[in-house]
Amino acid sequence: MKLKIIHLVLGKANPERMNGVNKVAYQLVSKQLSLAYDVCLWGIANTLLHNYPPRDFKTKLFQQHKNKLKLDADLVRALQELPKESIVHLHGAFIPEFYLISRHLKRLQIPYVYTPHGSLTEMAMTKNAWVKKFYFSCFESKLIRDAKWVQLLGINEFDYLDELTASANKCLIPNGQDLSDIPSQRVPILRDTPRKPIFGFCGRLASFHKGLDLMLRGFYAYRLQGGKGQLEFIGDGADRAQLEHLCVELELTDAVTFHGKKFGKEKFDLLARMDIFLHTSRMEGFPTAVLEAAAMEKPTITSDATNINSFVDQYRSGYTLNENTPSEIAQSMQVMAKHFYSNTLSIMGKQGRRMVVAEFDWHTIAERLVKTYVQQPK
Repeated sequence: MKLKIIHLVLGKANPERMNGVNKVAYQLVSKQLSLAYDVCLWGIANTLLHNYPPRDFKTKLFQQHKNKLKLDADLVRALQELPKESIVHLHGAFIPEFYLISRHLKRLQIPYVYTPHGSLTEMAMTKNAWVKKFYFSCFESKLIRDAKWVQLLGINEFDYLDELTASANKCLIPNGQDLSDIPSQRVPILRDTPRKPIFGFCGRLASFHKGLDLMLRGFYAYRLQGGKGQLEFIGDGADRAQLEHLCVELELTDAVTFHGKKFGKEKFDLLARMDIFLHTSRMEGFPTAVLEAAAMEKPTITSDATNINSFVDQYRSGYTLNENTPSEIAQSMQVMAKHFYSNTLSIMGKQGRRMVVAEFDWHTIAERLVKTYVQQPK
């Protein structure tokens, strides 16, 4: 019998939202369907309204309860009706509903794969540390123990998991990029002359998580050193007002632009304006925004937490931060500005595109995961 694949998320896997986990699940289901696998998406949501763009794959929504230790009766029934030749892929960590689902799956003898999406890195575990340690010891560790596979997106989380619990069932498979999403316009759009470099970021405006405070302070230091140019943010989030206030404090309001949430052509037009893409996260799974920028031939500046630095160094497609500090970020901006003025950024940009094609095509990632589903841990 053909393997049935279920991807399960908290939400609806709407690609037009700032939730990176849902975007990844959307891509995996789409690509595994295009590869002719029997795959669908299940979402636990606060409403059962199918309020998202049209999609090719089947989606089942289940009601989320205020009591996190209770599952929708329809979801329990759907689990019980799954054929034995099924595998359930859980996307996300510290979700009580997923722990309950894992107990049902264990009793039903249906294997599952668990992807924490960067929530089990050392830095991520320091936030609300005591609560997380308690929850992990009581619930998450059991979920990990009974999973067929634990998929880690980056080497930092892969290595650190052994500090949390014994995990012979772990595998390292990163996120990917859909190259068909990238428009043909991949070089900077002409702007007023004389040109100055535009540095940019795209993603959720979570200051501590994404290191956006470090980015702004690094840009401030770069400007103090005589650096020219602009810094642009695409995206929104709870910390936008805080970041805008920091811009006022640092007297950067004339040099920093917040575009808000953008999707589709609007987003890609803004990305095309950028000369250098920054991602200075303190903690991360494997940010798809970096892959998207690299696929658009944008040289990148990345922190070690992004888990992409080894690839960037291998392909010479950007600057990798030795330390994620404002002074180091300022230095990286100075280096990249020199490339900008000497017209050599395009060389790194083309290498970035080559890196994405060779290492991160979503079809290849989706196929690797299916092969993992049917393998047994050593």
